[in-house]
Amino acid sequence: MAASAYIVILGGMQIQLEKVIEAAKAGGTIITTYFGQALQTEQKSNAGDLRTKADTESEAAIIAVLSAAYPEANIYAEESGKQENGSDYTFVIDPLDGTNNFVLGIPDFSISIGLLHDHEAVLGVIYNPVLDQIFTAEKGRGAFQNGRPIHVNDIADLPQVTLSYTCGYNTSRDYNDRVIDQLQDLGVKRILNSWAPAYDYCLLASGRIEAVLSKEGDLEDYVAAKIIVREAGGKVTDFSGRDGDDSSPDFIASNGTTLHDHMLHAVA
Repeated sequence: MAASAYIVILGGMQIQLEKVIEAAKAGGTIITTYFGQALQTEQKSNAGDLRTKADTESEAAIIAVLSAAYPEANIYAEESGKQENGSDYTFVIDPLDGTNNFVLGIPDFSISIGLLHDHEAVLGVIYNPVLDQIFTAEKGRGAFQNGRPIHVNDIADLPQVTLSYTCGYNTSRDYNDRVIDQLQDLGVKRILNSWAPAYDYCLLASGRIEAVLSKEGDLEDYVAAKIIVREAGGKVTDFSGRDGDDSSPDFIASNGTTLHDHMLHAVA
């Protein structure tokens, strides 16, 4: 992994990438312990939006590491909400992205921790504990998988393109149907809908797929992802093609080829 001499100062303390990785792995230890067990589920906004003790215990473990190291930083976590400490820096935490997959026994889920400076992502860590893959990025320092540099690919030929569509739990079915139809009309090879978006961005950043379209996603799903994609050489814009703030839920992330413009036209 690239050496971290990290840049952010909070009350005289430097935030180190390695400490954020430690927090992600603390959550991963809990998740893998519970994976495959029949856990009681709690429904949140709808039948697809679930919580288990794996989510809450993973989140507690992550927060414990970060709060002990960086008590001045704000925390925004999926299950417990926001801890406001008056800082310009906020850790944004998804302790188990892909809970529905986890409950079904599908090994497609991850832990996501991003760091916002106001509305800009400056650090991201996404950890897939099943594959022991950890994706990291710091602003201006590149993106890495398990310490090895990663980069988006340059595929632009639409019949060779794999892309992912991800949306919020309450995004209308009519909108979903229309957008998926428009994306299919591009003639792409495959459209993924994995219900575990954080890892999809890692697939993009490491050159295995070409784009992700996000509509009404949750903040914790994409803060870390946006900086990882950018630092891997990808492009992230809003649906008008402008660079948006990193707390905006509607965006296209791609490898930056002409594919990006095709996708902008598809959602226009």
